[in-house]
Amino acid sequence: MQVLVRDNNVDQALRVLKKKMQREGLSAK
Repeated sequence: MQVLVRDNNVDQALRVLKKKMQREGLSAK
């Protein structure tokens, strides 16, 4: 799984990543 992160989208990318991990049943900390 690849996540493209720009300097201005770090926070947004982390939110998206957490949502994806939650959908897969993994706990994102």
